[in-house]
Amino acid sequence: MSILRPKLPRLALVATALLLMGALVAAPSVSGAKAAVKQFTASISPGAAAGSFTETVTNCGGPTLPEECTLSSTIGLGSVRIAVPTDFRPIASPVTAISPNGRMWTASYDSATGNINASAMGGNDKLQPGESVLITFNSSNVTTCATGTKTFATSAWGSIAISGSDPFELKSPPPTVACVGSGGTVIGPDGQTETVSGDFEGTLIVTFGGDLDCSFDPTFGSQWLEFHLPTQVNITPGAGFVAHGPKISTSKFPTEGDDSSSYLICWAGLDTFTTRSAFPPQVVNIGGTDFFVGILPNCYNPITGDTRPVPCVSEQFLDLATDQIVISVRMPPTDPHKR
Repeated sequence: MSILRPKLPRLALVATALLLMGALVAAPSVSGAKAAVKQFTASISPGAAAGSFTETVTNCGGPTLPEECTLSSTIGLGSVRIAVPTDFRPIASPVTAISPNGRMWTASYDSATGNINASAMGGNDKLQPGESVLITFNSSNVTTCATGTKTFATSAWGSIAISGSDPFELKSPPPTVACVGSGGTVIGPDGQTETVSGDFEGTLIVTFGGDLDCSFDPTFGSQWLEFHLPTQVNITPGAGFVAHGPKISTSKFPTEGDDSSSYLICWAGLDTFTTRSAFPPQVVNIGGTDFFVGILPNCYNPITGDTRPVPCVSEQFLDLATDQIVISVRMPPTDPHKR
């Protein structure tokens, strides 16, 4: 019996060697696997009514990759969580989530955490690369918004479960809302700033982002397509807002050697207006509200020597000291989207 004992360690060594060989054989296939790409963007814009917002969440990819995205996602996006800033809580029901790509989503507000949760109804409803979901909600507490910038921190996952598996990386700046008083300035993306002044009380809500389009104009559409604000600006009533007359919004952004006079402003307002080409403005639905959309004329009419009614472009020049293009728009008491 004793002569069999030395064989046991040898068998163990052989088995261990086989295991190591198996690990070495398997290792190349594991190291060669590519990690999934999980990227998304998010932007927020106000609706026509005070306290109404729509956040657009997009899975990176599609025919035209958003400039913020570095790669196209390789998996579907299944759930989203939006942390609502204290100034805008609570959120009134209902909260809706609609995908223009036909995906079925559901959304709700959790009063205990202050979060809006949205998710796909099923696996086939996940957002594929290039697809979006529009999450619309109303703040019942917007009248208390203090001056300053508020961030709607947004997270997303590949799983349908909130805080589940496959977390996505936000590639765009986090969605923000700025509450500004008369003379207040908001710093946006691409070095763009927006200053709102005029005879009004309370605050206005300013956000950046959107896809307002005036390329349809038969005379100036192609020029606008090449020369317009780097980022769309959205302005709506905020806390205690009362207008006593027209307001002025001034956009400033870095120039790349372009002539300041080449730039045109695409405007979306609640009331019809005279466009630069006198072509009737188009009616476009933005966040569930119909707006009149068109390219603004200059306020001064050189033919008649008169001043045109608002909205109109009141001044436009290149600031040589800062190398920035400056464009000011006289706005009616109702509030616009402009680009």
